[in-house]
Amino acid sequence: MKNRILIMVVLLLCACARPISHHETSPDTLASTQYGEVQGFVAADVKTWLGIPYAAPPVGELRFRRNQPPQPWPGVKKCVAFGNKPIQYMNMFGLERSRVPASEDCLYLNVWAPLTAAPGAKLPVFVWIYGGAYHMGEGSDPMYDGASFAKDGVVFVNFNYRVGPLGFYDFSMYGKRFESNCGVSDQIAALRWVQNNIAAFGGAPHNVTIAGESAGGTGVYNMLASPAAKGLFQKAIAESGVTGNTESRRMVEMNNAIFFEKLGIDPHTEITKLLEMPAQDMLAAAAFTLKEGPRRHPGIFMPGPVKDDLLPLHPWEAMAKGNAKGVSVILGTNRNEGTLFALMGLLPGDWRQVEKMLRDNGAADSIPAVTDLYAAEKGTRKMTSLAGDRAFVVDMVKSADAQSAFGNTYVYRFDFAPLLPDLLALGAAHSTEISTALATNDHPFWLLTPSSRRKELTRSMHGAWLNFVRTGNPNGPGVAPAWPLYDPKQRLTYIFDQNNSVEANPHEKVYEVWKDIQLYQ
Repeated sequence: MKNRILIMVVLLLCACARPISHHETSPDTLASTQYGEVQGFVAADVKTWLGIPYAAPPVGELRFRRNQPPQPWPGVKKCVAFGNKPIQYMNMFGLERSRVPASEDCLYLNVWAPLTAAPGAKLPVFVWIYGGAYHMGEGSDPMYDGASFAKDGVVFVNFNYRVGPLGFYDFSMYGKRFESNCGVSDQIAALRWVQNNIAAFGGAPHNVTIAGESAGGTGVYNMLASPAAKGLFQKAIAESGVTGNTESRRMVEMNNAIFFEKLGIDPHTEITKLLEMPAQDMLAAAAFTLKEGPRRHPGIFMPGPVKDDLLPLHPWEAMAKGNAKGVSVILGTNRNEGTLFALMGLLPGDWRQVEKMLRDNGAADSIPAVTDLYAAEKGTRKMTSLAGDRAFVVDMVKSADAQSAFGNTYVYRFDFAPLLPDLLALGAAHSTEISTALATNDHPFWLLTPSSRRKELTRSMHGAWLNFVRTGNPNGPGVAPAWPLYDPKQRLTYIFDQNNSVEANPHEKVYEVWKDIQLYQ
């Protein structure tokens, strides 16, 4: 049965790949950036620029180093096709979201703007950070198309950042040739580009909302936490971010040990081999690390952002100190975050592994409380509920509590299960809400759901996102009932479902059990 489900998902996902397309430039899309002029195209009443360089190609001497500015170019650069996507280090169920070539030379961004947008128009700006478990993802994914926002009067930007070993594995302890958080540095550089250049596309650099889902949602939390990102945006939306995934030195060493074991090199004496080998040759070791890490160390986070000068604290700790003072936020999760990760084999396999996880992290005294919390859950549901709670919910609540003292904070939970994931027992699974929030039509989970129901949900969720992008408040057209501000006492949470509602402190029991348990710190 499980194999049949996997085959079904593979076929659905593979059917969604976007072919490479090229367009003719349009004279009225000429824009001047700090590095040179660019010209895009017009399609479906939207101005579009694809493949604008925002940093130098991170190749050769720049491999494993934080990004550098691009070289200015002479003349007018035609930006009518997506730039290369990053080397992909994860392949979920045979997923291919586009046929854009993968390359280390991948630091490009894309802009969609209303047809009427003119330089200096000062329209609100929405910047999307894709997810993909830090190991895959691309701005050319059709699910992240910005046309719907542009048609609603918003300048939409998305960008590529490095993933996998090239972007998020930390080898800086093996020599000065390697730098940490290269992928995080890409995200910061893209936001700096927006500040310096978006006015030429009709956007307002002082009315920028950043948003993302999964690893992209974590990217949003990291931008809220990074001293280097201060002032680069005014609003933020984190969908299903793993705010606890700022790796400690202990976690980095555990993941690195697995990676180099599979790669078959001693990092202390042979680290220069990483500089020379083809990037694709690291794929098997990265895939092994993703699968083997949770088996050896139940509950460990996959290789991702690390604590360093860009991210000196966990996001909720940085927010509690006022790092994101004045930034309005929407933070949220989906009701069944853990089910997709169970299908991918990335969760503790059974309750013995859960107990090992707690014992290995000095939390053996919490075993009875954790056991009681999930006593009513059966089979796989026990593992998926635990994983969703620990990885997504608890630290989101910490972050919301912290940020509410420094900026307007709104919290949601997405409870609606489209028909296909419901049939597969995935429920309101991780990533289900993306195409609803962005008003795109390329998430396979929605293929069997009646269009009228999807349209209604999109009207409320995408409407809330648009309202927030424009005003800093999600309330307005399409949003009913009213979405209240969050505070740490009531913890009022907006529930997107068949009928939207508001609940007070829906995660209280989960939070009280897990709030003091830290893993591999």
